[in-house]
Amino acid sequence: MCGCSENKINLSSIKIYTFMGTYKAKLDSGVSVKNGFIIEWAVATQEVLAHAYEELGMTDVIEKISTTKTKDEPKKATKKKKSGKESSDSKE
Repeated sequence: MCGCSENKINLSSIKIYTFMGTYKAKLDSGVSVKNGFIIEWAVATQEVLAHAYEELGMTDVIEKISTTKTKDEPKKATKKKKSGKESSDSKE
């Protein structure tokens, strides 16, 4: 037996992870192995990166870029747009 049944990936969780954010590898070449899971950095898909980040805890080599807001994330400051119209009295 190869023990392949131990390396199952929960696809529904992976789809949720990829919906909630995108993942960026900090490495662009080479191969890493963790708990029997092999990652080829040059061709790693979002699903592979999501599994490695969320399930295997490889946060030191993968960056998560959130695409959704959660309650615990700080809000970004928004700038008010200035109107392009100035009073014509000051230009005369």
